[in-house]
Amino acid sequence: MRLPEDLQEFLPKGEGWKYERLEKDSEMRKVVERVFDSSTLLTLYRMVNRGSIDRFGGAVSTGKEAHVFRALNREGEYVAVKIYRVATSDFKNMYRYLVADPRFRGIHRDRRQVVYAWASREYKNLQRAGEAGVSSPRALDYEKNVLVMEFLGKEGLPYPRMKDVPPKDPERTFRKLLREVELLYREARLVHADLSEYNVLLSPDPLLIDFSLGTDVSSPMAEEFLRRDLSNLSRFFRKQGASVPSVEELLAVVKGEG
Repeated sequence: MRLPEDLQEFLPKGEGWKYERLEKDSEMRKVVERVFDSSTLLTLYRMVNRGSIDRFGGAVSTGKEAHVFRALNREGEYVAVKIYRVATSDFKNMYRYLVADPRFRGIHRDRRQVVYAWASREYKNLQRAGEAGVSSPRALDYEKNVLVMEFLGKEGLPYPRMKDVPPKDPERTFRKLLREVELLYREARLVHADLSEYNVLLSPDPLLIDFSLGTDVSSPMAEEFLRRDLSNLSRFFRKQGASVPSVEELLAVVKGEG
């Protein structure tokens, strides 16, 4: 697939950037074919016109449902651009999670609409988390299957995942993470629902990322998701040698019952 010249024009160039035209990179060409369909390109053009994006860079991370790219906005600041794939997404699984969230119960079971709602939910979740003071990326722009967020890193390099660079002080990091989970639950009224060492960056303080599964606390599945999040964190930090209370005790702390 050859990218239109309009898109090539805002690909970044210059020293310190390992960027080339996407069609010249065999690995990136595969990404392009899966991610940049005509509808997504039109969405990106509108974001360029709004100034949310000015130049595109390489992929920061790739997942089963989405790719995250680094980019520059009109002010020359780094941003993260998350693009949910439409054609190859597991929209049935997305739909199952969406209908369990009171905010999205009326959604139709249509692939494109489900993916758009999925991106919308992450944007709204990030807004609520930010307003509550949770350490997470700021939501900057959203349209259809594209989400623009604050870039968490330095000079275009993302902060490491906790999975890849374990914390030097596990006890301290665990206490800070538990505080973030409390804030998310009590102030933002959300459960992350996919919290583990894979979705925490260290700056060195912990930062929560990937809020696509974030669920309103009024959902009948909220407590199950919260229990799963806390179990994941407990497992990881015990392996790091930290002293961690039981999941039941942690649940009570997060919910303000302990």
